[in-house]
Amino acid sequence: MTFRYDRDADALDITLSGGIVCRTVGIDSGTLVDVDEHGRALAIEIIRPARAWPLDEILDRFGVADEDATVLRTLWNEESRYPFEEPAALALA
Repeated sequence: MTFRYDRDADALDITLSGGIVCRTVGIDSGTLVDVDEHGRALAIEIIRPARAWPLDEILDRFGVADEDATVLRTLWNEESRYPFEEPAALALA
């Protein structure tokens, strides 16, 4: 799994595995999931990732390896802060 954050676009791309993207599924207005021909998630793109985004829905709907799901849930649980958040934003919280 790799993470790539584009600060200018405020977008996070999470690559879960390699493969050929068959289609891209919009989950909400700022969350896209690239899937292969078997419906397995290959990548997740989140616009404004510091917001609450539908991780549980993604994990429920698409094939995501257990190890990857554990990492994502650890990084984005209700008690933890968004790991790519700006330090200034943390001070305001």
